[in-house]
Amino acid sequence: MILKILELQNVGLLHNATPNGAVDFARVTAIYAENGRGKSTLATVMRACSLRDAGRLHARRTIDSQDVPEISLLVQDGTQSVPIEFKNGVWSGTSPAMIVFDSEFVEQNVYSGLEVRADQRQSLLEFALGDQVVLLKQKVDELTADIEKQTKRRTHAERALTGYAAPYTESEFISLQPIDDAQQQIELLQKRIEATRSAQQLAFRQEPLPLPSFRLDVPALFRVLNKQLQDVEQSAEATVRAHLSKHGVAGLEDWLSRGQDYMSLGECPFCGQSLRGLDLIRAYRSYFNAAYSDLKREVADLEGRIGTGLAESQIGTIEAGVATNTARIEAWKDQLDLSVPSLPTDPLREALKAAREIMMDLVLKKRLAPLESLGSQVDRQTVAGQLATINQAIAIYNAEISAVVTKISDFKKTLATENISVMQAGVKKLEAAQKRQLPEVVTAINEYQDAETKRNQLEGEKLRTREQIDTLMKTTLQQYQDTINTLLLSFGAGFSIQQLKPSYVGTGEPRTEYVLSIRNKSVKLGSRADILTSHSFATTLSDADKRTLAFAFFIARVKTDPNVGNEVVVLDDPVSSLDRNRRHQTLRLICELAQKCRQLIFLSHDSYCIRDMRERLSDLKPVPVTPAILAIFRVQNGYSAFAPCDIDDVCSSDYYRHHRLVSDYVDGKSTANSRDVAKAMRPLLEGYYHRRFPRRIPRKILFGQIIALVQQAVPPDPLSNLAPIVNELTEVNDYAGRFHHDTNQNDEVASIVDSELLTYARRALNLIYQNG
Repeated sequence: MILKILELQNVGLLHNATPNGAVDFARVTAIYAENGRGKSTLATVMRACSLRDAGRLHARRTIDSQDVPEISLLVQDGTQSVPIEFKNGVWSGTSPAMIVFDSEFVEQNVYSGLEVRADQRQSLLEFALGDQVVLLKQKVDELTADIEKQTKRRTHAERALTGYAAPYTESEFISLQPIDDAQQQIELLQKRIEATRSAQQLAFRQEPLPLPSFRLDVPALFRVLNKQLQDVEQSAEATVRAHLSKHGVAGLEDWLSRGQDYMSLGECPFCGQSLRGLDLIRAYRSYFNAAYSDLKREVADLEGRIGTGLAESQIGTIEAGVATNTARIEAWKDQLDLSVPSLPTDPLREALKAAREIMMDLVLKKRLAPLESLGSQVDRQTVAGQLATINQAIAIYNAEISAVVTKISDFKKTLATENISVMQAGVKKLEAAQKRQLPEVVTAINEYQDAETKRNQLEGEKLRTREQIDTLMKTTLQQYQDTINTLLLSFGAGFSIQQLKPSYVGTGEPRTEYVLSIRNKSVKLGSRADILTSHSFATTLSDADKRTLAFAFFIARVKTDPNVGNEVVVLDDPVSSLDRNRRHQTLRLICELAQKCRQLIFLSHDSYCIRDMRERLSDLKPVPVTPAILAIFRVQNGYSAFAPCDIDDVCSSDYYRHHRLVSDYVDGKSTANSRDVAKAMRPLLEGYYHRRFPRRIPRKILFGQIIALVQQAVPPDPLSNLAPIVNELTEVNDYAGRFHHDTNQNDEVASIVDSELLTYARRALNLIYQNG
C-alpha cells in the first residue's frame, strides 16, 4: 500500500509534483485532474513501480527538461513503513503488488485501434490465468461444504412446500403461472358442478316466453266503415235525405230506422194518425230495408271488435307477460349470467289509446249514419302505424327473450355432457395455482430455486475443479468468459464473448481465441483488412463498446484474483466515454473492488464521478469508507502538481459558491476576503430569483433589472408577490452594487465596513430564507 508520494519529478508534466511536500494517500484515494494534466503519466509511474521498470519513465521524461526522473514513495510492508525510490535510473526497495487499468493495459491485452492482434491475445491469456496458486483440494473441500449447505437449504424449502403442490408434481407446481381470475374460475366450476348434480330439476325449470303481437285486422275494420248500400231507390233516398236535412238533428237517421219496428198497426206510434198512402213512409220502407239492418248489425259488431281488440286490458296482459318472464329469468341467474329485457309500456299504452280513440269515433259516426262511407286513408295509416309501433316494441323484446332462451337451452345441453370428475380436478388445479402465489410459498420456491441454482453451479464448478491440470487453462478461461459476460450484461452491452479458449495455432505459444456474439450472431475478431469486407471487431463495436470490453476483461480478472486483497489497484479514467448506465455500473464495481483490494487509486477527469464514488463508499455497510481526494492542478509554466481538492467546491454551481461565501461570513466561519463576500451578494440574489421564478426571469439578467420587472408586475404575474419587499430589494442592491464594475467603476476602492457588510449580508440571506 502506498502511504505517501514523497517526491515525483521530471515525468511528463509532473516536473515537480510535490512542491508543498509529501502527498498522503489513503486506502482509497481519488485523484481529480482535467484532461492533459498528468493522470496517465501517474498511472504509468505506478505500473513502472510495480514492474520495477525504468524504460517507461525515461520515455516519459519531462520533454523540456534535461533532468532525469526521480521518484520517492513511502509504502507499507506488513506492519512497517518503508521507502521505495527511483534514482539514477534504478529502483530500490520492495515494490507493492500492483495492477493498473489504463490505455497501456488496453493496448497490451485487448485491442489496438481497429484490430485485436495475436500478441494482444497472448498477453490476455497470461493476464487471465494469473498466478493460479489455489490448491485444487482446498477448492474441492470448500465447494463440497457449499454444496451441502445449498442441499440443506433446498431440502428445507421442499418441506415447506409439502401439501401445496397437489395435484401437480413439484416441478409442475413451481412452474405454474399466476391466474388473475382463478377465484372466479373456481366459483364458475363449482356452479357447474352443482348444476350438473341438479340437472334433472333444472330441466323442469320454466323458461321465459315470447309475447303475442296484436292481430287486429285493420283493413277489414275499415271495409265496414267504408261500406255503402247499392239497392236503395234513388227517389226514396232523395226523399229521406231531404227530410233528414230539413230537421238537421244528429242521430235522426238511426232513430227513424229503429222506428220502423213500431209501425205494425199502420198508424204513427207517436200521434196515432194513419200512415197509409204517405210517400215519406214508403220512402222509409225502401231506405231502411234488410240490407240496411244488416249493415247496422255489422257496425254494431265492429264496435265490439274494436272495444275488445284495442282495450286497455291488452297492455295489462303485456305487463303481466313481462313480469312473468322477468321472474323466470331471475330464477336462472343462479346458474347463468343473464340480463333481463325491459319493455316500457307507457308508450304502448299511448299508441293503443290513440288507435282506439280514432276507431271508436269512426264507429260512432258510422252507427249514426250507416250509409255514409267513413274512415280516410290517413285514418287507416294512423291506426295501422300505432299498432305497428306496439308490435315493433314487442318484436324487439321477443328477440332479447329469444337470446335468453338460447342461452338457457345451450346450458341445458351442456349439462348433459359435463363430467363432474374433470371439473373437480380443474378446481384443484386452480386452487393449486392460487397457493403458488401465497407469500410463504413464493418465499419457499425462491429459496428452493436459489439453492438449486447455486447447488448446480457449485456441482459444475466442483466437477471442473477435479479435472486434470491439463484442463485447468480451459476451465479458467470459461470462468473468465462467464464473468466477463455477466459484467457486459450489467453494463447493458448488446454483445458478449463466446468460445473463449486457449489456442496453440501459429507460434506454438498459447493465446486466447474468442468470438463476439451480437444479436445471436457470431462475429470473428478479424483483422484491420476486414474493415472494408466483413463484420469484425472493428466494424461491429463502437469505441465505448471496445472500452467497456477492455474494462470487463480487467475487472473479471481482478474479481477472481485470490490475491486481490494484497494488491494495489490503479484505475485511470475507466468511465471515460461511457453512458449513464455503464458509468453507474462501473462505479458500483469500483466500490465493490475498493472493499476487496489492498488499496484503490482512482484517477478521473470527471469531478462528479469522484463525488459519486465518495458518496457510494460512505454509504457502505457495515463499514463505510472515506476516500482521500486529491487533485492535479496546473502550476507555473504549465506544469502539474498535487494539491488538496474540495470536490464539492469543484462540482458546485456559481449559486452554491456565492451562497457559501455569504452564509459562512454571516456565521463567522469565512476565510474569504470581505470584498469577495460583498461582490457575491448580488449574483447570489440573481441566482436565487432566477430559480424561484423559472422562465419568468431570464438567465444572466442583473439584479437591478429583476427589481425593475418586479416594479412593473401586476397580478396575476407571480413577480407581483415581491411588491411588498421591493424597497428591501432596492436597498440591498444599492449596497451590493457599490462593489461591481458594471455599476461602480471605483468598486476596488470602495471601502468596506465589517458591521455594514454583516448587516447587508444578513438582509440578503433574509430575502432568501424569510421571503421565499
